[in-house]
Amino acid sequence: MTAAEIVPFENVLRRTRRPYLDKAPAAPFVKWAGGKRVLIPDIAKHFPERIGTYWEPFVGGGAVFFTFADRMDRAILSDRNEELVIAYQVVKNRVDDLIEALCAHERGHKDDRYYPRVRAQEPTDALAIAARFIYLNKTCFNGLYRVNKSGKFNVPRGRYKNPDICNPERLRKASAALAKATIRLGDFEKVVHPGPEDFIYCDPPYDDCFTDYQAGGFTSEDQEQLRNAVNSWAEAGADIMVSNSDTPLIRRLYRGGGFSVHEAEAPRLINSRVEGRGAVAELIITTYG
Repeated sequence: MTAAEIVPFENVLRRTRRPYLDKAPAAPFVKWAGGKRVLIPDIAKHFPERIGTYWEPFVGGGAVFFTFADRMDRAILSDRNEELVIAYQVVKNRVDDLIEALCAHERGHKDDRYYPRVRAQEPTDALAIAARFIYLNKTCFNGLYRVNKSGKFNVPRGRYKNPDICNPERLRKASAALAKATIRLGDFEKVVHPGPEDFIYCDPPYDDCFTDYQAGGFTSEDQEQLRNAVNSWAEAGADIMVSNSDTPLIRRLYRGGGFSVHEAEAPRLINSRVEGRGAVAELIITTYG
């Protein structure tokens, strides 16, 4: 599947024709490898009707949060990617300033020399960081976020005729949805003291998949530590859902122990390798039926 064939989030919602998706107040404002937009119908089958506090420690593009935000009283979103976290915070708190900055990037992108200049920048102001991050996300090759060993973004420019650099309506809807969210830097270790009315959705970097989104990756030991954390959250009374690839490691980690394992299949829309694209088997694991 090429970048041009990536299915817009709104089209996924329309194709399902289900009330819980038609009411979605917002859509992801970035493209994200491993995003859950195509898995939403399967996730919806097991998603609770009402949530006190919603936790998502690997928020990525946020498709699940944005789709079901109207079911949550509050949300705590986190991710290990610092620039992504800053982008979420700016979308929430300074959306009009962000739109203005992205419009400037949109004008600059007409010059072929503009992309590499922006990629080489290292801004320190939160607004500039967020605008650069979203601009690069919308214009880089295949929408792929990848960093080198030094943590520097190193993806070349994509071949898009009219990239969707600034979408004011989408950004404002995302900002409205994020009004109920606390946004933090970190991953599943940021989930502390969940309670019986809490719901935790974990979408970690998938086992046996491309994981260069963050320097250091996500190892099999990390997968096991996450499983241990899920057990501790369940003991505290929270309900948990985990999505991951269907591999022997994940099957072994979540075998028995009160876990329900549901199979799903979804296209992998973004991958740095052609052979890594196409339909893949996935698992949706819950601590309830």
